[in-house]
Amino acid sequence: MSAGDPDWRRIGILGGTFDPPHLGHLLIAETARVALDLESVMFLPAGEPWLKSGQRITPTHHRLRMVQLAVADNPDFCVSDCEIRRTGATYTVDTLRQLRCGFPRDTELYFIVGSDVLEQFHRWKEPEAILDLCRLAVIERPGGPEEGIATLRENFSDALDAGAVVSVAGPRVDFSASELRRVLVAGQSTRYQIPDAVAKYIQDNGLYTDP
Repeated sequence: MSAGDPDWRRIGILGGTFDPPHLGHLLIAETARVALDLESVMFLPAGEPWLKSGQRITPTHHRLRMVQLAVADNPDFCVSDCEIRRTGATYTVDTLRQLRCGFPRDTELYFIVGSDVLEQFHRWKEPEAILDLCRLAVIERPGGPEEGIATLRENFSDALDAGAVVSVAGPRVDFSASELRRVLVAGQSTRYQIPDAVAKYIQDNGLYTDP
């Protein structure tokens, strides 16, 4: 199924560096898909995320391939390389504009985020435009999204009143890509945390061996 397929009317988008992709990402995507009755969830590996400028990130071709392997057995998941193909820093608003052009006009886009990012959302490039292009599907973290929602309301009350943000009760998992990288560097097991196909790819390509 392609982005132009007329059967796609409700699409979830899950962005991230996916360095590496883990089962927490898959659980979040599936939880949002079911809760919001999404046709599909698109995984969107970041190219050069501006919020992580200066940080060491695994090369894009490896991260893209790992995500493809992670979602390969789920027909309700797909992967877009649109951010990776762009040069320079990548911004969510630019990506949403590009994706929006590929879908029918009545398609609803849900950008899936954790409630922990809401307090910084006003720092994103053109946040008002983001709320015009999609709905934020907020995955609740332990403690709930109340503080983040309150911060959003201070800056974007009209958008919230119009339904631009929806909350989804998130799965109670505690996966961290940074912690998994530490475990991999130490040569410890990541079984039941990273999909088997991804773990094999990491091993075959000698990734995450250098502190």
